[in-house]
Amino acid sequence: MVVLHICPLSDDLCNGVHIVVPLHVKAQQKYADAALWNLGQPIDDDGIDRYFTADDLSQLPVPYREPDLVVFHELYIPRYLSIAKQLKKQGIPYIILPHGALKRTAQKKSRMKKIAANLLLFRRFCNNAAGIQCLTENEKTESVMGKNIFVAPNGINFPAQTKTEFRTDSTRFVYIGRILPFIKGLDLMIEAFAKEKAFFAEHIATLDIYGPAEDRGVSYIPEMRELIKKYGLENLVKLNPAVIGEEKHKTLLDADVFVQTSRTEGMPMGILEALAYGLPCVVTKGTTFAEQIASAGAGWNAGDSADSIAAALKNAVGNRAKLSEYSANALNFSNKFNWDNAAETALSAYRDCLEKK
Repeated sequence: MVVLHICPLSDDLCNGVHIVVPLHVKAQQKYADAALWNLGQPIDDDGIDRYFTADDLSQLPVPYREPDLVVFHELYIPRYLSIAKQLKKQGIPYIILPHGALKRTAQKKSRMKKIAANLLLFRRFCNNAAGIQCLTENEKTESVMGKNIFVAPNGINFPAQTKTEFRTDSTRFVYIGRILPFIKGLDLMIEAFAKEKAFFAEHIATLDIYGPAEDRGVSYIPEMRELIKKYGLENLVKLNPAVIGEEKHKTLLDADVFVQTSRTEGMPMGILEALAYGLPCVVTKGTTFAEQIASAGAGWNAGDSADSIAAALKNAVGNRAKLSEYSANALNFSNKFNWDNAAETALSAYRDCLEKK
């Protein structure tokens, strides 16, 4: 089976989608003739076989100009519409992997623009797809468009070193990711800290937020600083530059608990990575992982409000002595998210889509 993945990638190592797409392709190349067509900026292909940049599908070499199946990553990419039209003429089916863009919560962001875009263009694009690939059951349940919706998750690259020790007299919460106050729920995270400011100060619980200064040319750092100042959290909450590579590795190993309070996600790689390091996690329902992590004893379900997040953070602080147990559960939970399993699950679903088509 020849599978062509398409995405406008960038070299933004804080963008989970742009990190995970090449990993999907590399994993699937073990079991199928998978290729990657990058419509965006040149990237370090990191050993990906069959990696292409081109202006048109017809410029790709055989057999990738006439694949058995195309996988579009993300959704609101205008160029996808012309490519899909070309695929239809050639009788080539396609799948959309929206990375959370079809969830009800995600649809509320820039709501009027998306209503118009869906009505005029993207509803047809989704309905003509051979399938919609969701990364979690929650995303499948919350998706608002498309037919033949199935689940095939991301995977994890496991680090050589994991957590072995946790602080007993303080707690260091860490978030690593994009600085998007609404989508990532960073406003809720800071408000939650403010609600229990006295408790966190007394128990020496701090929050470090790591992320890039800009996201697609827009900076939310001033807004974040204003929030921290508004609630008088300068001594408890710190904004830090993005960390990648060895710096990120050290940051995760030095943390006690990973926090992600997103309002909406597909399948957040930051949480998967933290679990693979053995970090207990405090996560909201919007991350799609809250119930699974809580059930596995790998962290805490933080609900979907500042009050429930504050309660989960307090719970984590109150369980300092048990963080090693939560860590072992996190490692055990993360083991099922290996890339071989992810590739085989996805390719099996792709074959089913082709048979149905």
